[in-house]
Amino acid sequence: MTYLNSLIFKLFKFKIEMSKIVKLSIRITIAKSFFIFSTLFLFSCEDNSNNEIGLYINEFLASNNSVYADEIGEYDDWVELYNSSSDPIDISGMYLADDLEDNLNIIPSSNEFSTIVPANGYLIIWFDKDQDQGPLHVGEKLSADGEGVFLYNAERVLIDSVTFGVQETDISMGRYPDGSDRWVKFTTPTPAKSNN
Repeated sequence: MTYLNSLIFKLFKFKIEMSKIVKLSIRITIAKSFFIFSTLFLFSCEDNSNNEIGLYINEFLASNNSVYADEIGEYDDWVELYNSSSDPIDISGMYLADDLEDNLNIIPSSNEFSTIVPANGYLIIWFDKDQDQGPLHVGEKLSADGEGVFLYNAERVLIDSVTFGVQETDISMGRYPDGSDRWVKFTTPTPAKSNN
């Protein structure tokens, strides 16, 4: 009988140890899932900037229903450029695209003042396929299903770019703080204003 009691005790002890291992395994799985979710949330935008002139794609809204209207009252997709330098930057002659396989859209120089990003300032570019509305309107629309924004200089050298996944209506993505590598969601977008 003692042998049987000893065997039962060992089996009971083994069951307790296995229970501890299972609980630890569950905790590790939960921790891994939280890490993966946090990583996906913080890095849902891929920043590809190697920026020497200080001009950044700083914020964008790919599904604008009621947040910020253009000069004729239309709620179109928009991209905010940020100039981190102490000198104004004229973007006329530069190019924008929303897909590397699409044509590049040149920013015309019809009015030099409207295409200037002020020193330490911001400029909104409309992705609305309405180029006849002015030089700050690009012949593309952003996809809320995910794609990218690419900014090239006049020599067609990439200045800055960002690729993104599925976007929510009236929630923008932006660098926080301005010009940094960290992208976050803004439930209250900040077009033509600081993200800080």
